[in-house]
Amino acid sequence: MMRILHCADLHLDASFAASGLSAAAGSWRRVDLRSTLGRIFTLARERQVDAVTIGGDLYQQDCLSPDTADFLVQQLAKLSPIRVFIAPGECDSYTNDSLYALTNWPENVHIFSEGRLSAEELAPGISVWGAACPPARGHEALAKFRVDRDGFNLLLLHASGPEVSGKALFSVDADAVRAAGFDFALLGHCHDGRLWPKDQPYCAYPGSAEPLAPDEASGAHQVVLLTIRDGVCTPETIPISQWRYFPLRLDLTDCGSTAEAAKWLEQLVQANSTGDEERTVCQVTLTGLPGFSLDIEALAKQIETKAYLHYEPQLAFPYNLEQLAQEQTVRGMLVRRLQARIEGASSLRERAKAESALLCALRALDGKQVGFDEIR
Repeated sequence: MMRILHCADLHLDASFAASGLSAAAGSWRRVDLRSTLGRIFTLARERQVDAVTIGGDLYQQDCLSPDTADFLVQQLAKLSPIRVFIAPGECDSYTNDSLYALTNWPENVHIFSEGRLSAEELAPGISVWGAACPPARGHEALAKFRVDRDGFNLLLLHASGPEVSGKALFSVDADAVRAAGFDFALLGHCHDGRLWPKDQPYCAYPGSAEPLAPDEASGAHQVVLLTIRDGVCTPETIPISQWRYFPLRLDLTDCGSTAEAAKWLEQLVQANSTGDEERTVCQVTLTGLPGFSLDIEALAKQIETKAYLHYEPQLAFPYNLEQLAQEQTVRGMLVRRLQARIEGASSLRERAKAESALLCALRALDGKQVGFDEIR
């Protein structure tokens, strides 16, 4: 019997700025990614596996920290005598000046460095085939390829599935895996883990070990434990992630103040909490027509939660700006100037601030009361 633990797409040293996280939160997430790798390797020892396979994007080359090589060498060396096979991907591509090429790796580690498939013997009668991503996109890794070894043959590759063929460096599909003579494919690149085909799977995406962006909220983030016994391969998925993203939608219609909006949002976060708010990122879409001028920064300061909240305002505007912009009045001039600022906003946050400023000004011109916390 042979056991293999497969993971992929850890993206060590990744940036999380696009998720709306602060620099401090991003730093913590990067530290946590290293902890996730440690949990995977601990699981490998607990399950007494014979090998660990990594399907690419182990680290983020363009964000690499100076100590990442030392960290990986230490972690991989501790796994010995468990063997480790790595097929470099897009974000950790194998080049002459890459971490892969310049680092003295432990003896139990094999990195596939060529853009064509080659084989390493894992055990008598069991071979692991792998390759590093080639420079050309949309390369069909298995086109005209046939396994020339007897026994059980595993494919290890960073590649897209058929639904996104041509968009990634390698592309494969289930029929090609079988036609090439492989018994099972251990893959990376797709951040939503799954086994396929569904009936009798022989291809596995573990998914990214942790969700890395809001669009990965509903995906599976796991490792795959592969057991080979008497020529029969049995995959088992094991959840590994601790972080989660989830969307929230809050209608602020009939809400009368920033304090009330903060209370509503706190209640919504608590209702969707799973107990570990410190590792939760909420994408908060704010809708409706509130009875006050909303300032996102003021709202954020009044909310008590350990979760990270990223706001996407989609509020209705209580004035017909197109009509007001035609007025040859102070109000019309104000609308025209702030509309230009709104349209030129570089982010949703900047757009929301400009819309808030315009709403405050229009309400003031109409003789309506504007709260002190609305003026920023």
